Amino acid sequence: MTHHNRQTAITLYAVIALIALVSGVVHAQGTITVIANEHEHVFRKSMTFRLAAKSDSPITEIKLFYRVSGETAAHKVELEFDPATEVKVEHVEDMSDPKNYQPPMIIFTYWWTIKDEKGNRIKTDPISFVYTDTRYDWQVLEGKLVRLYWHDQDKQFGEHFFDLATNAAEQLSQKFGVNPKDPVSIVIYNTHDELMSALVEASSEWTGAVTFGRTGCIAIGMGDPDWMERVIPHELTHAMLNQITKPPFGDIPRWLHEGLAMHSEGGMSFEERTALEKAIQDNTLISLRTLNSVFPDERKRAILSYAESYSFVDYIIKEYGTDKLGELIAVFAKGAHYDDAMQEVFGTDMDGMEDRWRAYIGAPPREGASAATPVPAVTNTPGGVAQATPIPTYTRPPLIRATPTPIPTGLTFPCCPCAGSLPIAAVMVLALALVRRRG
Repeated sequence: MTHHNRQTAITLYAVIALIALVSGVVHAQGTITVIANEHEHVFRKSMTFRLAAKSDSPITEIKLFYRVSGETAAHKVELEFDPATEVKVEHVEDMSDPKNYQPPMIIFTYWWTIKDEKGNRIKTDPISFVYTDTRYDWQVLEGKLVRLYWHDQDKQFGEHFFDLATNAAEQLSQKFGVNPKDPVSIVIYNTHDELMSALVEASSEWTGAVTFGRTGCIAIGMGDPDWMERVIPHELTHAMLNQITKPPFGDIPRWLHEGLAMHSEGGMSFEERTALEKAIQDNTLISLRTLNSVFPDERKRAILSYAESYSFVDYIIKEYGTDKLGELIAVFAKGAHYDDAMQEVFGTDMDGMEDRWRAYIGAPPREGASAATPVPAVTNTPGGVAQATPIPTYTRPPLIRATPTPIPTGLTFPCCPCAGSLPIAAVMVLALALVRRRG
């Protein structure tokens, strides 16, 4: 990405100062006037909202509403105060309470409703602000698809990772039509300890990166350069897919989430490729239907789950094209049963697609599948005579040695969606075994 397509790095405090300036404007409607409307926060400690208002008749009701990015519903707080023609109220959220935890750089939007004794009522204009980690002096680069935060590093550091993330995001947008409403926020901490201090206390010590559900936020602790080059596109894919789903019906299958994330980061590791080859030879592939939801917690089966997910996504891209995969993503994002989505895009259900994929990679037929020979693709020769083209067989790519990564991608709270609901003990065992997975 060229420099003229990128905003100049600015400190987050300049943004907050601008917001504070806007929020201080007096707002009036009818007989009710807002004198002051302020907010402030200390990361992981407190968030404070203040309002001062007056009216010709006693103000009897004030409610605070706030919503965080990625949520569709707003939180409501009813303020207690003595009715009067001029009132001041304050609400403080205890952000040290794990139940109130919010990730760094999430966007808060809040507004008030005020009612007086005569029935006059107003709703203030929404105000949005960044819930920044106030322990550091952040710099930010922002584009259409990515917003990157870093601290205590030079501009070149931020530009490098901003370009990396932006290129990955643009690939997802252009190839597969994954276009989130808001930029994905990527927060880079300089050490693993810094990252851990920004997460809830229950987070596992081996966590290296976290994607926070539909919030559009990712937090990463600096690892070795090779790991950073892979983990950013990987987690960015999860965040972008999460943002385009339309709850409560939209649901991206786990194999699609992980397969596309692995495609973004560059493909399978040595261990994953080996696991897939062995499963093909031993006829021990996991059913694709099983991979729609949470992956197995047993080490070898988990590795195979990642490998199959990538292989299936790669098959769709190579045999049907990026447009078709993008169409499938859009159908899932809006909301569709797995079989219905496959039928709509490919003309067959999940089992039918698995049969095609198995034939493509040279695996034995699915148990219980028809033994009928797959219908070959048909192309036209220059002479106009139709010629059958056999379905291609699986060509194994050259083996590549995996490079161990110092900290694997976090698999709990609430990182890669494939493992978000695993029991903590089981995930810990899996995580220790998967330290080399992201090679």
